[in-house]
Amino acid sequence: MLGNEENEFFVSFTDEMGRENNFEILAVLEFEGRDYAVMLPEEGSPSENGMLYIFEVAEELDADTDTYLGVDDQRIIDGVYELFLREAEKLG
Repeated sequence: MLGNEENEFFVSFTDEMGRENNFEILAVLEFEGRDYAVMLPEEGSPSENGMLYIFEVAEELDADTDTYLGVDDQRIIDGVYELFLREAEKLG
């Protein structure tokens, strides 16, 4: 799933300093049997730095909530990023 103007998704995380960080989910992609969300911090968010963030999407806790886990494995980050670029290129 790649986001578009009709299909925008947003999440909010609170960092260790208690600041709210808002992200737009640009895509959720499967890589090596797991789902990963590619996110961009919203303008003005403390995490805004021009970088994309990649989180693993864990099993849903309930019907309305997903859990996102940080990814430390650079091989996975690179693989998901490359997949994201290929999928985005297909959309033009």
